[in-house]
Amino acid sequence: MRFWCVPVLLCSALLWCADDLPAQERKILSPRDSVFLNFDTSVVTVNYSRPSMRGRRILGELVPWDRVWRTGANQATHLRTTMDITVGGVPVPRGTYTLWSLPSRTGWKIILNKQTGQWGTQYDERQDLARFDASVATLPVAVETLTVSLEATGKSSGMLKLVWEQTAVTVPFERTVRSRPLSPQDSTRAKLNGQQITIRYSRPFMRGRTIWGVVVPMDSVWRTGANLATTLETGADLKIGTAVVPKGTYTLYSIPSDAGMTLIISKKPGGTPPEYDPALDLARLPLRLQKSGNMVDPFTISLVPAGSRQVTLKIAWADRTYSTTITLKK
Repeated sequence: MRFWCVPVLLCSALLWCADDLPAQERKILSPRDSVFLNFDTSVVTVNYSRPSMRGRRILGELVPWDRVWRTGANQATHLRTTMDITVGGVPVPRGTYTLWSLPSRTGWKIILNKQTGQWGTQYDERQDLARFDASVATLPVAVETLTVSLEATGKSSGMLKLVWEQTAVTVPFERTVRSRPLSPQDSTRAKLNGQQITIRYSRPFMRGRTIWGVVVPMDSVWRTGANLATTLETGADLKIGTAVVPKGTYTLYSIPSDAGMTLIISKKPGGTPPEYDPALDLARLPLRLQKSGNMVDPFTISLVPAGSRQVTLKIAWADRTYSTTITLKK
């Protein structure tokens, strides 16, 4: 037994040392890095991992075409801005986002997503803030390691640049002092026999995102807009579609589907949080669906007069318009 223990102890010590040495000497294949760009007291930062080619073909193979890519390796790439910026005409409020890209043979898109802290394979398209078209150029010499840079182009503007293999991708941005809301408040009004009907709602923009089935899930209750609840105010008893709606103030919800949309008129009063309570339903009614190749952006609700005794309610966004008629209750 004594002769058997000595080699076991010796082997254990050697294994312990073998495990320790590579940990100190191991080369990290995709090291983490950060780049910064300062504007006075504000800063834009990108934190990412830097994979290398290592003899591999990158675009079209390691990084497939037409699939969302983490724009790096390992953990998701993060962009942080301490100032409001505009990218491609789209406002980006100060904050932290994950940065993704969608490479294509015909062009690239850069994606900012509101989910943060995740591994780079955990991408949720429903949380996209926006997608931006990027400029793409071919480099004469291959760049071995993915490189992200932030370059100043003016006192309040800059350029996000991605370079790898023989491709350079750039997206300009600029500081904004008065950034417009992502989903501004709006209203639409119409009169029937002198009685006013008003709908107040928020107007979200597409911002390069897929709307139906992604931003707005199918077969689920939707607030029919963004931010605050969408409200209907009427000074007269109405007939909306086949539903009778007494004069008063209501909250509008909807359930989109591939075939159409169900409009929910809720007795929940306006000015309250937008959470839906099915116990307060006054009516549910189907809306007609019309698809079009002409995109509607931003989201729009309209009350369109159709003579003195009828109004058409239209809910439109992206390639879909849903509608029904409104008349005075007889």
